[in-house]
Amino acid sequence: MSEEDRAGLSSVRAVVVKPNGAIGVIPVRDACAEIELATISTPVALSLIDEAAPAYFVGATDDGAGQIVLCLDNDAELPGVQWVHLRWGGHMLGASDSGVAIVGVSLATWHASYRFCARCGKPVRSILSGWATECSGCGHVEYPRQDPAVIVRIHDDEDRVLLAHNTAWRTTMCSLIAGFVEAGESPEHAVIREVKEEVGLDVASVEYQATQPWPFPRSQMIGYTARVAVGTPVVPIPDGEEIEWARFFSRSELRDALHSGEVSAPGPTSIAYALLADWYGSDLPESPSSLDPLRRP
Repeated sequence: MSEEDRAGLSSVRAVVVKPNGAIGVIPVRDACAEIELATISTPVALSLIDEAAPAYFVGATDDGAGQIVLCLDNDAELPGVQWVHLRWGGHMLGASDSGVAIVGVSLATWHASYRFCARCGKPVRSILSGWATECSGCGHVEYPRQDPAVIVRIHDDEDRVLLAHNTAWRTTMCSLIAGFVEAGESPEHAVIREVKEEVGLDVASVEYQATQPWPFPRSQMIGYTARVAVGTPVVPIPDGEEIEWARFFSRSELRDALHSGEVSAPGPTSIAYALLADWYGSDLPESPSSLDPLRRP
């Protein structure tokens, strides 16, 4: 790093993330409190950069200062910094910090997974302040990508909503049907296909609702609603490979299931939670089986 660049860091806010999705925050114990990204002092930031920590430029603060994200090893520790996983605690960040964290983790996970050129196999290096890589062999420049994925809130004719439990989940969590958009496929068709493949239902009235960047590892979640097609079976049949069980819940049934601990809802950071809360009419009730969002990554 040049002396000019070092001097410029005096007006830059530096925060830290890890490729595994962890973000460095000011220590907090109250899971109901808002959390804030920890600002790393200039001497510490320079020391980390000298130790080869990648630095990514992610924009400016409200008062015009630049912001950089330093990517540390997954096992790294820093005094005065608590590590929280973005997936679990991202909803506890303010709007500005949330944007910085999502961009920082997105870049960190991309660089961690894209270390070699897809064309010739040679190592790549970070350029453009972390927003691209350049191959050391053929010079090919690659930019971060997002993989489109759909997630859908399915209604039956009683306005109940379908929730499903994935075979890979060890907890009682249930969520909405989701899956990646395949090559040459529209997101709307992906909704119809995924629902049919995973729970055997035919859906219609597929309507777009919202999107959410989801850097685990690099998805762009596209949220939809849909209804079970008229005249088709309404009993879900899980595929047994991805989906262990699936059932329709009314609002009161979901409330009771959450209160009893029979099920737990998707984390409040996710678009799945937002789509469910929109239907439910408020934040979802806490479940005794819900996990601590501040647990160590």
